[in-house]
Amino acid sequence: MTLDDIQPIDLIVSENDSKRILAPVEVKLTTIPDNTTVNETEANYGSELVIRSPTMRYAAMGMGQSCASFMTEVKDLFSPACAKIRDWDNIVEVSKHRDNIIKALDIFLDTYSKYEKPLLMQPVWKTKGKAPVLADNCLDIFVWSDFALCRLLLGSGNGDDEKISRPQRASLRLARFLYELSTKGKVYQKPIYDGMTFDNLNDKEFAISGKKTNLHMRCDRLTRPIIKKGEIKEIILGDGQKFLSPERRFDAIIYYSNELFNEL
Repeated sequence: MTLDDIQPIDLIVSENDSKRILAPVEVKLTTIPDNTTVNETEANYGSELVIRSPTMRYAAMGMGQSCASFMTEVKDLFSPACAKIRDWDNIVEVSKHRDNIIKALDIFLDTYSKYEKPLLMQPVWKTKGKAPVLADNCLDIFVWSDFALCRLLLGSGNGDDEKISRPQRASLRLARFLYELSTKGKVYQKPIYDGMTFDNLNDKEFAISGKKTNLHMRCDRLTRPIIKKGEIKEIILGDGQKFLSPERRFDAIIYYSNELFNEL
């Protein structure tokens, strides 16, 4: 599907016997609550999702694979807006057609969402508010499909005539990938995901706050994760916890160094 090398992904799922590859899966460990929901009721707790470039590349390829039989229709959908663009790195030129491209992507997601596939595995761990203490029910897992994850892009961040937001940039990149795949059969993905910066850093594709993810994930399992903290010893075996080496974050060290602020 691509004419250049793709980046690795966290997990490849295959069948035990045949070893047939079933799916590439990104793993994104997140915490509940995030800063935007810590003062809400527990039912309104949410976790921030930060999506990086490899995830969106695999989402685009997964959608292209799912819609391989409909490429003529996909081309007809994206061509009216995308075919007018000569320089995808030119923010002024792309901005003129941004709304129509995103509208076409919205139609694409609605039309072909029934072909969605698992893409992002999101384990969550819950704490007691902001305290670094696990809640009694603290661990669970959610799974996002490629179409569901990309649905988060639409309406999650607005730009203006002279500025393209990160979610909009991710939408435009996805639309361009699907358009070029439908017209050429194969895609150079690096110019899409390493280019098209539009004055934004390339460290991440987009981020969604806990207030927004809660709207999609809200359920009893989010409020009361299924695994209790006492069960962690049944998951981490053989004194595996002794091999953990937590990242030394300056904010964490300050938090635990109360003596620094004690008056003499």
